[in-house]
Amino acid sequence: MSVLTRAVPLLLVLALTAFSLGAAEAAPGENAVEPQAATSIPFGFTLGDAQQPTTSHVAKLGSDIAFPPGTFDGALGGLTSTVPITGKLAIPATNGYFVAFRFMATTGRVEIIPDGDATGTATVHTGKDKDCKATQTNICADTDVTAKVFIKLSDVEVDGKALAVGPDCRTAQPAAVTIKALVPISLPAPPVKVTSTFTTPAFAGCVGHEDLSRLLTGLVSGPGNTFVSNLTLRCFSTGCKA
Repeated sequence: MSVLTRAVPLLLVLALTAFSLGAAEAAPGENAVEPQAATSIPFGFTLGDAQQPTTSHVAKLGSDIAFPPGTFDGALGGLTSTVPITGKLAIPATNGYFVAFRFMATTGRVEIIPDGDATGTATVHTGKDKDCKATQTNICADTDVTAKVFIKLSDVEVDGKALAVGPDCRTAQPAAVTIKALVPISLPAPPVKVTSTFTTPAFAGCVGHEDLSRLLTGLVSGPGNTFVSNLTLRCFSTGCKA
């Protein structure tokens, strides 16, 4: 058998192999494995109720600010082990009453402005009579979530007289409010009280007739402020916005 005769079968095999590979590349997706989408399970909480409204204690002034009911809507990255959690915090503005310098009655409108989404982790547990006994639900999660928020002041009055602080009076940097709590993630579920201690940053942009940023910083800013609220699970997966 000549060299040419022996080479023909080998050339045919190589040609067929190349044709098969070319056909597979020419029709992508026909047999390709689709990448799995990341798990995203929506949820929704209501913040504050008649038993425990959302309240912030201002350490320097020794005063509490009560907010109307708010919401925390987000997504959980799964139902096993420790998963990421994200959410949007929405708390309506409210009017606060303070006593400045221990004798000056002061009122003002307080607004909480989120700086992006809240982020953190959730470690999922199961067992109504075991790990989730405190929440009285079949599924619960230990959450560690931080929300960064600006605190804005407006309509400030001292002894009934308007104090011009301008339209952009707020903390120069966002305050970081971290919530660490065991919360329910199955319905029905009772409310869970959550607390957090945070530092209020310095104020900036409080300019009316003059710049009052340093004055408000001295009155309000500093550590030891608290955030307290009841979290009530409103929806989980079914019935929640994706």
